[in-house]
Amino acid sequence: MAFPLPKLLPRIEELLHEVQWLDGLILVTDSERASFVSFSQVDPLLRRLRQKPKGQEVAEKLCMSLLESHGKGAAKPVLVFQRDGSFWLGMIGPADSNPHRHHAIAHLQRCLALGH
Repeated sequence: MAFPLPKLLPRIEELLHEVQWLDGLILVTDSERASFVSFSQVDPLLRRLRQKPKGQEVAEKLCMSLLESHGKGAAKPVLVFQRDGSFWLGMIGPADSNPHRHHAIAHLQRCLALGH
């Protein structure tokens, strides 16, 4: 699974600003909608993930990512998970916290354009 589609980044960043003081993660599924999963909702999510193809691996990586991000401000783990078991997991913070983000996004969009 590749990085979240560039069209999702504005919604992910908007969501990050809304929940910047809360612990949890941003989840994107096949619906391609970003939603916030609070720390109190993580256990049910992990149980559901473990039942999916590659779900055990995703759940373990997500747990580690949540532990690493705990108390580190507005940056949150982002999990893009598709029904077939493919996934992308990374940390994303608000755009103003990372000056290299716009360059990286532009590069990603060029790579995606070449793939079509």
